[in-house]
Amino acid sequence: PQARARWVIGPGFGRGRQAGTGPAQAPGMTTLSARHADAATHVVHVPEEPDAATRTRLYRAARRGELRALAPGVYIPTHSWLALDDDTRYLLIITAARSRLRSDDVLSHWSAAALWGLPLIGSWPQKVHVTAPVDSSRTSTTVLQRHRRALAHPAHVVNGFTVTDLAETVIDISRVASFATAVAMGDAALRRREKPGSSTLVRGASRADIAAALAAAPEKRGRARARRVVEFIDAGADRPGESLSRVTMHLLGVPAPVLQHRIVTQSGAVYYLDFFWPDQGIGGDFDGRIKYVDPAYRGGRTADQVVADEKVREDEVRLELRGYGRWDWTVAGSPRDLGERLRRIGLRW
Repeated sequence: PQARARWVIGPGFGRGRQAGTGPAQAPGMTTLSARHADAATHVVHVPEEPDAATRTRLYRAARRGELRALAPGVYIPTHSWLALDDDTRYLLIITAARSRLRSDDVLSHWSAAALWGLPLIGSWPQKVHVTAPVDSSRTSTTVLQRHRRALAHPAHVVNGFTVTDLAETVIDISRVASFATAVAMGDAALRRREKPGSSTLVRGASRADIAAALAAAPEKRGRARARRVVEFIDAGADRPGESLSRVTMHLLGVPAPVLQHRIVTQSGAVYYLDFFWPDQGIGGDFDGRIKYVDPAYRGGRTADQVVADEKVREDEVRLELRGYGRWDWTVAGSPRDLGERLRRIGLRW
């Protein structure tokens, strides 16, 4: 059985101390983010608190809204929860559900995707998704959403949790999620296989791996949807915003662009365009906010330096093309807005 850590918090619900340890990390995989690890130190398992008065105090704090429930009896200070991003919040919900997992439960679907570090377009669910054996009599609970089936491939251990194979995870998501959500995850899985340096996670999946997972899956429900995803995904999409842009272009009937097109400007600088239509000399980039606010994308530069560098890049790129445009998340997900943007820069279809 999986061990779980007990976190004890003191007055004011500050940083806690770890009283136990979890399963060993599987070789070849990275640990969860530092942000998740820091947030976990604020989590408290109230039933495991030996002092009755402290338990009473914590439950009263929860009723006052000072603590936010992650699972029955498991809480985090509300102010800590509000400061977290969506990915970290869902990882904490998964971690809080550890004690409710049976030995033959395998994290799957959205929960496996979160642990594999796959990007999400949309919102994470409120429940933890697990797959149990076909003959299991256990049902879903307020915390766990259980699926019953035989696994297509052996499970893996990722950050101490047993999860479905990466390729199988992509297929599971493809059956139940929107096309854009599934494509973003599938693109990321391919990218990690073909361009391993682009991710902190070592493991990736090839198109053949994902197709094999679909062929081996016993369910027929959603098979056509999943096959469409397998055929469409592309390792060239470098970020989920690019995946969303590709899906919207596909809905519009826009010719498939060349992804990550290398361009050498008059100054000798080398840049890569997210999208390029060589027959029309038109290029475009998805311009996500993350490159300005996330230090991992800034390469030691300030946000102001990133803006200045992007302006130089854009000026140089425009001299090499007949038309060039940029767009953000709002435009990427809107067929009307993206269609107008592409026509405005001269793209014809």
